[in-house]
Amino acid sequence: MTSNDNLMRSNNVLEKEAVKIELDLNEYDKGVMSDFQKEFIIEELNELPPLEDGQVSINGIYTFDMEDKIEVSVYIRNGSSKQINFHKVPLLIVNNNGDIIARQTVDMKEFGILKPFCARPYKVYFDKINMLVDVISSDDWKIQFGKAVSTVNTVKVQFEGFPGEVHQELEGTFTKFLNKLPLIKAGDVNIEVFKTLRCLDNSISIVFLIRNGCDTIVKLETLPIIIKDEDGEIVASGVFDIENVNVNPHKAKIYDFTITQEYIVKKDADINNCKVYFRT
Repeated sequence: MTSNDNLMRSNNVLEKEAVKIELDLNEYDKGVMSDFQKEFIIEELNELPPLEDGQVSINGIYTFDMEDKIEVSVYIRNGSSKQINFHKVPLLIVNNNGDIIARQTVDMKEFGILKPFCARPYKVYFDKINMLVDVISSDDWKIQFGKAVSTVNTVKVQFEGFPGEVHQELEGTFTKFLNKLPLIKAGDVNIEVFKTLRCLDNSISIVFLIRNGCDTIVKLETLPIIIKDEDGEIVASGVFDIENVNVNPHKAKIYDFTITQEYIVKKDADINNCKVYFRT
């Protein structure tokens, strides 16, 4: 086994107590990986260099030539007390002299959330066009994060319930919508529009999703809404009083809201082509 390690911080971990790292598989691997495979991975993790509290590392295990690209098997280890995930991550492969032999910016959104003090196997891919050598020597390489890399502390929220029978019947549809959204940053509150439609009385109905990434309950008393058409012209706007809008920590809720005619300034706008903004 080849083990190559890069830490986001350069402190000497041998001088401080190393953190204990546990295996954290994604949902797919949990379902298909045998106990033998899991035990093998744990053994590999135990052989990696120690990790200090607060560090996040990437460790290369092997490379595989796939004709047009190079597959690199790695372990991502989270030695911090917060869960993390990644977006676009600049990665480098260097030789033992520190010379760069490949570089690639990898979209790692699918990696998902990595729990505190946990590790996960993963595969990244380097396009051959980004290789500076023809062949990577099996004993003369390591993978490391680029200088611009940053982790994101995010929260995966879940629905805490659905108000009314109509919403309950659409639970599957709402859940699919929620799961397709990017993870919300810890401490943020986010509103996403599920649907807008024109009612028979020409009012506008908005079905929206509130996600609470905070550790406390979020309560909303007023909500600024602007609707604009394709040309950026205002269709409707106002700051509206709302009642009983509260979302528990790390949860999501669906709400309905109706904008009545007196707030609509462009009554002939095609609402299907409009955008909704929750701001003044």
